[in-house]
Amino acid sequence: MKKSYILTLSLLSFFFFSCEKAIVTKYATDFISTDNNPVQIELYDEKTITISNDSGEFSLTPLAEYTISARVMSTEHYSRKWTSSLSPVDLALAWGELATVKMDDYISYKQRNRWYFYKYKPDCPVDNNYIISHSSNNHIIPSSHNLSVALKNIKKHDTVKITGLLVKVSGMADGQKVSWGTSTTRNDTGDRSCELIYAKEIRINDKVYN
Repeated sequence: MKKSYILTLSLLSFFFFSCEKAIVTKYATDFISTDNNPVQIELYDEKTITISNDSGEFSLTPLAEYTISARVMSTEHYSRKWTSSLSPVDLALAWGELATVKMDDYISYKQRNRWYFYKYKPDCPVDNNYIISHSSNNHIIPSSHNLSVALKNIKKHDTVKITGLLVKVSGMADGQKVSWGTSTTRNDTGDRSCELIYAKEIRINDKVYN
């Protein structure tokens, strides 16, 4: 009986949190264009952002203002380790030709362990260099609880516009010094080639969240 009671509570908790809805700040009427590259503006001597949570205390150093408009090709949720306490969701995003529906027949994407992977067919209209420079795996750090809820509801093939900051992280987690870097270019690959974004605003299709 006791085990059944605990299981019921767990299921109810899961149902409650999975059904939590983010509050829409406004509805946008314009179209999100995924044609262009992300916009990045370097910052200097910007104040750090401090985040404290159950995993530890962290300092986020802004490196650039960052805006990306793209199509979601894959999403992955994380709940373990201190990194998940900051960034619970990764988004694999594509823009330019990669964001067009026709490219779905040629390229597939998947994510695992904070990495993203892609596979393309021999007759793909674009080459590997184009795919590298027009897609990215993004670790999203929501700046509010509302954004955290909205982020978890993003689905594959949604069109999104994320406005925020590229940041690097340092801090203490479980009594140990930790760090997490960000890419500042769209042409890199491998370890530390993902963008670490402190999101201030997220637009999903026609809904804007803060």
